[in-house]
Amino acid sequence: MPYLSLRVFLFSILLFILPASVMAAEFRTMENERFIIRYSAGDAFIARELERKSMGIRGEIIGDIGIDFKDKTQVIISPTIERFQKDQPAGTWLPLWAAGVAYPERNLIIIRSPRSVKRGRIDVVEIFIHEFSHIAVGRALQGEDVPVWLSEGLAMYQSREWNFSRHAVLTRAVLTGGLIPLRVLTLSFPAEEGAAELAYAQSFIFISFIINKIGRDAFHQFIRNYARSGNLESSLRRATGMPIDELEDKWLAYLKLRTSWIPVIASATTLWFAASLIFVYGYFRKRRASRIKLRQWAEEEEKLETRTFLDS
Repeated sequence: MPYLSLRVFLFSILLFILPASVMAAEFRTMENERFIIRYSAGDAFIARELERKSMGIRGEIIGDIGIDFKDKTQVIISPTIERFQKDQPAGTWLPLWAAGVAYPERNLIIIRSPRSVKRGRIDVVEIFIHEFSHIAVGRALQGEDVPVWLSEGLAMYQSREWNFSRHAVLTRAVLTGGLIPLRVLTLSFPAEEGAAELAYAQSFIFISFIINKIGRDAFHQFIRNYARSGNLESSLRRATGMPIDELEDKWLAYLKLRTSWIPVIASATTLWFAASLIFVYGYFRKRRASRIKLRQWAEEEEKLETRTFLDS
């Protein structure tokens, strides 16, 4: 009887200890000068790749923002969608399509493992670039409200999230006068999918415009001014030398210049001209192919006649 009681007691202890030990063993840790990466055994390769690239990525992003911070950033690679939701701070629930999230106030990035996706793909490094950009700008402007166009536009600019679809959305808005005013994009993005896509595209181009056309130094000054004063319009004016309305007008002119070639290419005259060129090219190519074929037949016929003569 005492032996049986001892076994029951030990089994009860295991029931309490085992889950904690399993949870502790579920995640492994990889660390460098600036990052602590937590991952499960199945994501060891991805974690190593991320650790190897993380310092270079960090250097580029901090270089664009112009303000550094010292604390190490924690990165969690969640192995399943269930674990991804569980790893979020209490009370936070993300949509099923979310692949990564950043919490600047916690200096924390959480990314879904590619193994958690049955359809499509997740590029962990690309998501990391996007999310660390949020971390960096959030830490630089700690205590200040980060304009949405700045946060999302810079994240897209850093991770090179530009494609033909976004260009088409932006071009259509320019040609139809459907652009969203910059002031609207300061507080939030539209909920409707098409309008949200336009908001992201505009934010990307606006950040690109400031960095590449106004100047990287001006962008750094804007971030430093805003971090000190908390006044968005004043910070932009001091950094660029223009009030926000004038800056937006110059940006719109830049947009129209970038998209002005679309109507020319899309016009009926241009399309007919292109079609004519294609037809002429196809005609001469077909004639050339026919001449080559006729020459081949003539050569084959000549060989056949020579062979027949020799055989006779």
